[in-house]
Amino acid sequence: MVGATCLLMHTSSAMACPMCKMALETDDPQPRAYMTSILFMLGAITTVFAAVAGLLVYVSRREQQALLDAGYEHVFHNAVTAPQPESQG
Repeated sequence: MVGATCLLMHTSSAMACPMCKMALETDDPQPRAYMTSILFMLGAITTVFAAVAGLLVYVSRREQQALLDAGYEHVFHNAVTAPQPESQG
């Protein structure tokens, strides 16, 4: 609690990276270009993670549907394979 209070009292002395500080103080396009490139890099990472997550969801749903079509719907209820009935004949 004391640390948070001290931090809030001294927010005017908080330091930023030199490029961010320069971008806020001037109209120079170079710092803004750095900031934009960082946003594009973060967007690329997010896109890749979202694509992988989407692929995993797609494969999981497809596998679940294949199990349902093959008659293994009991696996989703109790997570074990039911014993096969013995044919009496």
